[in-house]
Amino acid sequence: MRQAIFAAFMLTGLAACAKAPTPQGPADIRAAEARLVGHLQGNDPLAWVGDYTEDAVFQEGADAPVSGRAALTEVAKQLGGLSQVQIMPLRTVVQGNLAYVQVRGRYAVGKGAAAQPAHSFRGVMIWRRDADGVWRMLHEMLAAE
Repeated sequence: MRQAIFAAFMLTGLAACAKAPTPQGPADIRAAEARLVGHLQGNDPLAWVGDYTEDAVFQEGADAPVSGRAALTEVAKQLGGLSQVQIMPLRTVVQGNLAYVQVRGRYAVGKGAAAQPAHSFRGVMIWRRDADGVWRMLHEMLAAE
């Protein structure tokens, strides 16, 4: 009887360990950045909007901030496809469900021969791990370099 109780206790403990969330860190943020780059350069010009939180804020240069996925979807419709997208993290700090990333990067509006010259930028990206466990952009602020 004692052995059965001990075995049940051990199995319960192992099951709890198996369900425990994996530690999050810079590697998870790099994966989220790679997913975002793939969506920005992909065939669906609206796909990247899902990489942002429902309450996301995006601001580039002196332009007015864009808030929320609905507004980002309108930006995506006007922007069209991007190419030559690069995100180069300079500093990453992950604490709990938030990550702060200082970045340099570049992108070109359009694809192929129709692409405009690439723009270089510096910026700050704040990622949030949502309830579904997915890291999404909460706040992004970019400035031309």
